[in-house]
Amino acid sequence: MLTRTTLIAVTLAAIAAAAPLATAENVDLVTLPKRDTVQLTIYNSEDLTLVRETRHVTVKKGANKLQFSWAGTMIDPTSVRFRPLAHDDAIEVADTVYPGQKPQHLYWNIESNFEGQLPVEVCYFTSGLTWQMDYTAITDAAEERMLFRGYVRVFNKSGEEYDNAQIRLIVGKINLVEKIAAIARRYGQAPPRPTEESERFGRLRKEATRQVMDRADGAMGEAAAAPKQIVKEGVSEYFMFSIDGRETVPDGWSKRMIAVTAEDVAFDIVYRMRAYQYGARPVRFFIWPNDAEHNLGDSPLPDGQVRIFRENAKDGLAFVSQQKINYVPITDKIEINCGPDDLVVYEPKKMSTARDQFHFHWVG
Repeated sequence: MLTRTTLIAVTLAAIAAAAPLATAENVDLVTLPKRDTVQLTIYNSEDLTLVRETRHVTVKKGANKLQFSWAGTMIDPTSVRFRPLAHDDAIEVADTVYPGQKPQHLYWNIESNFEGQLPVEVCYFTSGLTWQMDYTAITDAAEERMLFRGYVRVFNKSGEEYDNAQIRLIVGKINLVEKIAAIARRYGQAPPRPTEESERFGRLRKEATRQVMDRADGAMGEAAAAPKQIVKEGVSEYFMFSIDGRETVPDGWSKRMIAVTAEDVAFDIVYRMRAYQYGARPVRFFIWPNDAEHNLGDSPLPDGQVRIFRENAKDGLAFVSQQKINYVPITDKIEINCGPDDLVVYEPKKMSTARDQFHFHWVG
């Protein structure tokens, strides 16, 4: 697979020669293989995706130069970070250079006391990756149990193809403004709440978002031996939703993946008479909670469109209803309006009439 981001290792080896001031005379230019792994954490509300990729770099003792380029993509160059995943005590990033003659390039100048293959992580923010959720529910012919599935569709307009990527979604509400203010106060050199139009606000926004994603990632790691957790901070509530497996997301394409599967889900059928809201006829609702008892409840459910079908006992499906749902926390209920039911007849019947508690005041 071709990718627009490239990482090139340039190794500078100082050669001992007769001249006492010998400089780096041998330069090895190596184009590295494709990424070993890539992880996408997509936060729709901010149009920000945190990309973490790992690669292997060949380094020699002494000065090394790594080139990273992102031509034709929506990568934010100020967010690009590099760190070794091994031998970090022997590796030092001296500086990061953005050459004026090569736009959309940067160089890391690295001093190494280690020689050999070095696993490294490169992470950065990019834009143009978004996602949306939709759900399908198929009930049995008797409308007693259902198969419930959730699908996530990832849209890639970032200019970069992500091959064999692990995909994570930030679900829920994040109060970034308060986090930005807290970070600004910690620096203590400027007004605590910069204006949203300022360049400084943009930098603090990215730092706050990165902290949010790292915290959600940590909560997800802790959940390996415990139930999954919702991260709550102040008035924020958010959750990192991980898609099983790995997927290739080509640039300019969208991909639909299964995110939630629950079988044999029980649900209630409720009729409501609210003439002021639904009209003169009784309206039918399908209602079921997002909890373990109903084979759900592993995580909150993101916003999305729910479509309900019913088996017709003839190897086919009949469409019942569709409705958009908002973010559904664990234990909250999903309620789908299935419309008026023509098989239900509603006739008001007056059982009795009574008048009492009369008070009289005679005027003579």
